[in-house]
Amino acid sequence: MKDLKKCFPFYDKQSNLIYFDSSATSLKIKKVIDAEIQFLTENGTNPHAVDYKKGYEALELIDRARQLTKEFINAKKPEEIIFTSGTTHSINLLANGLKKIIKKGDEIIVTELEHSANLLPWIVLAKSNGAKVKKVDLNDDFSIDVKGLKKILTNKTKIVSFASISNTIGAKNDIKLITKVIKDFNKDIIVHVDAAQSIGHIRTDVTDLNIDFMSWSAHKMYGPFGLGCLYGKYDLLNQLEPLFYGGGMSLKIESDLINYSLATLPEKLEGGTPNISAIAGFIESIKFVNLIGLENIEKYELELKKYFVDKVKENNLEKHIIFYNLDIKTPIILFNVKGVNPQDITNFLDDKYNILVRGGANCARRIEGVINTKIAIRASFGINNNKAEIDKFIEALKNTNSFLDVLF
Repeated sequence: MKDLKKCFPFYDKQSNLIYFDSSATSLKIKKVIDAEIQFLTENGTNPHAVDYKKGYEALELIDRARQLTKEFINAKKPEEIIFTSGTTHSINLLANGLKKIIKKGDEIIVTELEHSANLLPWIVLAKSNGAKVKKVDLNDDFSIDVKGLKKILTNKTKIVSFASISNTIGAKNDIKLITKVIKDFNKDIIVHVDAAQSIGHIRTDVTDLNIDFMSWSAHKMYGPFGLGCLYGKYDLLNQLEPLFYGGGMSLKIESDLINYSLATLPEKLEGGTPNISAIAGFIESIKFVNLIGLENIEKYELELKKYFVDKVKENNLEKHIIFYNLDIKTPIILFNVKGVNPQDITNFLDDKYNILVRGGANCARRIEGVINTKIAIRASFGINNNKAEIDKFIEALKNTNSFLDVLF
């Protein structure tokens, strides 16, 4: 793959920086930034204001984005795409919307590797309705143990929610197989996939996978902040109670101030003024990913991971560094330097080598139930990276014993 750094304005005035934190957020391409600015300067109107041409053009922009998103994930209808502020909003919208179907004693299945955004909404829902959250066992590669899943499915299971790719360890789940196992047991069990870490890296066909709901964020696929999506099969999506009530999603409020009627999907679940400038940028991020091809993106990022792993072995770095996921085929590295606090290493990499990585729990608060640590350092590769940057990373990791130099 040709060098794509020129697509990212991030490097224009700071070409010395090495950005290895794409799992937190991918860098933004120029066309996304330009699209947001162009909308704000050349239109800037509210898409609900369709009485004049500019407002109608803004509304058409949303329709175009929804159709493009529908095609991107192969949904059956554009109305199955709900625009939110991000993955967290999407999952909260889903969990809140399912309140009326969750009864006392019902069960929700998750894994301990989930991001807090895919744990807390289900925990809160279970506590409020008297339901129970259960965790499924994992394989040695930290993917969901399908045999273990079969054992814990019961007639009380209502929801199974899991990440396609873990945001910490990078474990990759077989969504199609997991969904088939669940649906063969009971077709009415709701399957939700947190696709935040996979949407910009691997092909996701929701119709082929037969999942019921999927959540993701635009900023994880070279797009803007403040925008996400919730996909849902139309009939199921239509059963959700809104999370927000207000303009755009209401049709009528009766004079008794008790009765009201709501709009149809997708407006029913999109109360308030949409983040229209971000939607303009999102169109460009989808077009960018389509132009490069998800298959090419996945192949290139795995090449970078393999190159890194080979260099780790070649330099015997495992002697003083604990790597948790070298064998997992996703572009995420999770590690700790023996006897050193992760934040000390992240500061060292930043100050000494201009390498940007993340240290801490990475919002996965139950990771300690999976690997023997509460916190670790995460490096994640993207199409904006190259092997020369990995060489510098390896050099830095060889010299982590000098991390104290940046503290005094």
